[in-house]
Amino acid sequence: MKQDKQDRRSQRTRQLVSSAMMELLSEKRYEAITVQDILDRAGIGRTTFYSHYYDKEDVHAAMMEQMLDGMSQQLSERHTGHGIVPSLELFQHIQQNHKHFQALAGGPTAERLWETMQTALGRTIEQSLIATRKDKKVPSIPLTVVSSYLAGAFLNLLKWWLKSGMPYTPEEMDEIFRQLALPGVWATLQSQSK
Repeated sequence: MKQDKQDRRSQRTRQLVSSAMMELLSEKRYEAITVQDILDRAGIGRTTFYSHYYDKEDVHAAMMEQMLDGMSQQLSERHTGHGIVPSLELFQHIQQNHKHFQALAGGPTAERLWETMQTALGRTIEQSLIATRKDKKVPSIPLTVVSSYLAGAFLNLLKWWLKSGMPYTPEEMDEIFRQLALPGVWATLQSQSK
């Protein structure tokens, strides 16, 4: 993304471009979208576009960064004591922003989006696991491995939920995730390495 200008006109232009790209992504494949499509939909000129972005990939990356920042902020604001995986908060966040999320999760940067989410969620889970460990005994499986497993399990369930049209509420999905993933993790963490 080009130098971040924070004046109102720049913010308005970025919002117009972002909205245009989101609408276009809901209508056609990322590969079929051109810069001209974005310009026409946003109602801006080529010079204005290129003073803010390098190309459509830059627009897509900026949108993805904004979405990930929103998720990270939500994770950092969550109250401790609500479990080691912020699954309910994440299901709720995705439901509230599902059109944006689905548009960004398609296209050439989808893999990067899922990898970035896996890394961020894994870190959050690992910090929660460390905080919940009252004893200092070494678990049989390193906490990094446990957190990576839980993040992957959560994201795979999230992908299924989105592809299935979100047939369950975030609260139901949270309960499903907790029943499927957490009992084995807690049992593993109770056993120590020998």
